[in-house]
Amino acid sequence: MNYPIWVVPYLGGPWVIGIISIVHIFLSHFAVGGGAFLALAEQIAYKRKNENLYNYLKGHSRFFLIITTVSGAVTGVGIWFSISLVSPDGTASLIQSFTLAWALEYLFFVAELATAFVYYYTWDRVSKETHLLLARLYMVFSIMTLVIINGIITFMLTPGKWIESHNWLDGFLNPTYFPGLIIRMLIMAAIAGMYALVTSSRIPDPHFRTYMVRFCAKWLIPIFLLGPIVSFWYLNQIPQAAVQTIFTGIQTSGLGNFSILARALYLSMVLSGTIILFAFFGPYLNPRGFTFRIAILFMICGLSVTGTTEWMRELLRKPYVVYNYMYSNGIRKTEVPDITSAGFLNKGKWASALANTPECKADPGEVIYRYQCMSCHTLDGYRSMKRMIGDRDEESVVGFLNMLKEKDPEKNPYHGIMPPLAANDTELKSLAHYLAGLNGKADGSTPKISHSAQTVH
Repeated sequence: MNYPIWVVPYLGGPWVIGIISIVHIFLSHFAVGGGAFLALAEQIAYKRKNENLYNYLKGHSRFFLIITTVSGAVTGVGIWFSISLVSPDGTASLIQSFTLAWALEYLFFVAELATAFVYYYTWDRVSKETHLLLARLYMVFSIMTLVIINGIITFMLTPGKWIESHNWLDGFLNPTYFPGLIIRMLIMAAIAGMYALVTSSRIPDPHFRTYMVRFCAKWLIPIFLLGPIVSFWYLNQIPQAAVQTIFTGIQTSGLGNFSILARALYLSMVLSGTIILFAFFGPYLNPRGFTFRIAILFMICGLSVTGTTEWMRELLRKPYVVYNYMYSNGIRKTEVPDITSAGFLNKGKWASALANTPECKADPGEVIYRYQCMSCHTLDGYRSMKRMIGDRDEESVVGFLNMLKEKDPEKNPYHGIMPPLAANDTELKSLAHYLAGLNGKADGSTPKISHSAQTVH
């Protein structure tokens, strides 16, 4: 509410973040898991003096360098660009809370990039011992970036003691830090194997191709053996209200009334099962029949399960951007009573400027919609507000909005799913007038709202 709003029609800003993030995760996880793959494979080549493996790694490292330093870096910048526009309050909160962590992550990231370039461009130019050392250094630097960024990512769902102390270390070492770290390491190993299957499938020598395809398939084994155990540990640490949403959806799925979270869980499980069967009966048991086209299909399946799992993780923390601290619309939980009493358009810096500046001529109801609803809804696209309002007249919309202000879950079925409406009674009527007007159901003229600066019609 203290920054300008970026309007993304039809798709909505959160989906812009989601699409970029899912692609970036699939690339950045390869940067970490792929680094471990290169180090371990080169260690094997060094011990066995396997020139075929050395030649393969030269080609694979070129593929690795292009994917991680070009595509990965571009999507990484895209994430920062999109979250700064869609959720500036949340982004500012993360930067301010973890300034030291971000600085350390940046240092390790720069070291990681530099080592990746040196590693690739020193093939056959330095001794095998030195080159193996570079592979190990890259692996350490990339893992350290994960160690740091994981603390910030998991903080958003389980801030833990930070809510009271506001000590960055309490937020960093939050309840899901360690299970989240292990899960990501397992996923990164699996993704490294998937990427390596692509390059392995193109090896001309059939005997060496068989060996490498089977070797790459083994990288998927840890996630399927340890994944369920660590996931159970992770689920025990997240807010139980979120877990309850999943299991309530599962229990009612027979009636066709299961939650989005339950759907995401089902899809993730189905895709994961497909991958494990595919990996076992394909590249592991039948490496000779594994082709480049199958490897690409395998990658698409891996991207799908990664995207679904990340989507589910994001859904778990709704309606917050930082759980139990800041709502997805950028309003802090503790600010809601004050804003409701004083008025949203008197408290939000940019929102107040839009509503109180004659040059803007902004509809106060539209301003409130953009700042409090548009983080999850679009007008006529994803989670369409027009479709949600339907045939409701203005009086019905007022009743619905009043329900959203209730803190009692029995009176407000959307409690814990949607942020509470933070607006005084006059602002609520102005918002209702705007929303009802989307489908031509508004009554009369726009309500007048008195502000400390001036009156907006």
